[in-house]
Order: sequence, then C-alpha cells, then structure tokens
Amino acid sequence: MKVAVIGIGCIAQVHIPSLLHCGQEIVALCDCEREKCEKAVQKYGLEKSRIYTDYIRMLDEVKPESVHVCTPHYLHAEMVCACLKRNINVICEKPLAISLEQLGEIEKAVKESSATLGVCHQRRYEMVMQEMKRCLAGDEILTGNGNLCWSRNEAYYRSGEWRGTVAQEGGGVMINQALHTLDLLLWFMGMPSAVVANTANNTLQGVIEVEDTASAIFYFDDGKRFVINATNGCNYSFHVSLQFMSKTKNVTIVGETAIVNGEAQKIAGENPFYGKAEWGVGHAKLIDHFYECLAKGEKFPIDFYEGQKVVRLILAMYESKSKKVEVK
Repeated sequence: MKVAVIGIGCIAQVHIPSLLHCGQEIVALCDCEREKCEKAVQKYGLEKSRIYTDYIRMLDEVKPESVHVCTPHYLHAEMVCACLKRNINVICEKPLAISLEQLGEIEKAVKESSATLGVCHQRRYEMVMQEMKRCLAGDEILTGNGNLCWSRNEAYYRSGEWRGTVAQEGGGVMINQALHTLDLLLWFMGMPSAVVANTANNTLQGVIEVEDTASAIFYFDDGKRFVINATNGCNYSFHVSLQFMSKTKNVTIVGETAIVNGEAQKIAGENPFYGKAEWGVGHAKLIDHFYECLAKGEKFPIDFYEGQKVVRLILAMYESKSKKVEVK
C-alpha cells in the first residue's frame, strides 16, 4: 500500500522501519522542517519518497492510500480529519485528541468517511499483554492498578516548543507518558464511569504548564475500581508495572515479565522492536495488523470508538481536582 508519514520526529523513527518491516511502500514524508525528511530519506533508503512541508498539498498531490500522523498532539485531530475527508486511511499516534471538541470533530469525520482510522495504542500488542489478556479471559477482574515512574527533565521539555503546554500538548505525564498504562487498565477491566484524581507539577515549576505527577481512582457502577499513579519526577525511568486481581488469579506485569499467582510465566515469541524500550515494543505488530485488516476488509480493533476512551478518562482526571466526576 502507498503510505505517507506526517511528522518526522522521534516517533516516526519507529513508524518508518515498522512500515518497511511489513512491506508497505512509503511514497511521501512531510514535516515543517524539510531537513528531517531529508535525513529520513538517507537513513531508511527512501530515495523514491517525495518530500513535503505542507501536508494538505501532500495529500492532494500524492493521494496516498494511507497516512501515519506522528505530529505534536494538538495537530492530530485536524490531520486525521483531513485524511478521512479525502477517504484516506489513517493511523494516528496517541493521543487521538486533546479535547472533547476535537473528539467530536473526528467522530463526525469517521461517520462521513469510507476510510479506516486506527489509533496507535501499541502496548496492547506486546506479547506479555496479549498473553495476560488470554490468561484473564472469562475471569472477572475485581481490581487493578498501574504505576509509571519515569524521568523527564527540563531539557526534554525544551526540546520542542509544544511540550509542556496546555494548548499544544494538552496535559503532561497523563496524556503523554502514562496514557498507555491507563489504556491497558481499561483494556483489561473495561470503561469506568467516574474518577477522583489529583495532578501536580512537583519538579518543573516555571518550566512547564502541565502536571509532572498524577494519581487517580476510577470507579465502575458495580463497585469495582482501578488505580493509577504516574510521575515524570524521578531521576530514572523504571519499568511500568500493572497488577490485576481476579476471583482466581493475582497477576503482576513488569516490563515484559508476568507473574501469575506467584509463578513467573514463560511468554512465547517476541515483538519486532524499534525505538526506545519504554515506548513499548508493539508498534510493528500493531501497524502490521492495521494493514492486514485493510487488505482483508476486516475491522481494526483500535478504531475511533476504542481509541477515544482513554482520552475521555484523562480529560475527566483533569476536570476532577480531587472531586468525584463522571467520565463524559
């Protein structure tokens, strides 16, 4: 399939080799900094790919069959909608949007388009997550928790003017780093109905406008709960950990290791891996599955309706400010 990539920053360095790994043809690269495209052409041998600094012009001239949106958060919604309005399939990096209004715009575009939208929640495709999902299938999960303890310093936030801003990043540790941890909690346990949350900027006052630390308790109508704690305030990035308690199993997942009822599990197979380990190792499998679904005319599981769930949870966290609020 003829594919274009918009935004040739850090995460594109995962999408591009993943696309090549699954046999797709990259016909165009687009970034407001032309140099980034030129470097990618040299790095990945994409001499036949056309280079653009205007993504609308690229869409209209190249007419790709599929587009990967790898830009800063605030651009995701408009670029996704531009693709869908042209009936171009699109994979969007997380978060799908940074406001309820943007989610509404995307939903309208999805309903009016014949194209497929996929959202890049790649951690669902890691072997350990897939195996533990099967392990807990049919067993009622009673509670769960997720913990992310990473390091993001001033230099990280200074590396892009959009980082650490409400208007362009949409939030801090929750909407950027811990989004995947929260997505896994809801993937395993379902969509909660309410939340009590606290967010704070504990280490980067005067540097960022958003939170570097967050905690929340999510509530289900039947009395179940799950908890998330996240911070970028550490001086080291530890493995993310998840725990689930069902009626028969106690499951702990740390990195690519799983322990069930006290016994370490052997996880068969491995994921093709590009980028940083802390980003997760599921990109290549997610991207391959997206194109497999397109080829077979099957529904891609992480569509708009699935991908928007975690955004709604995060927006509810930001609204909470220590009070219990409904998830909208």
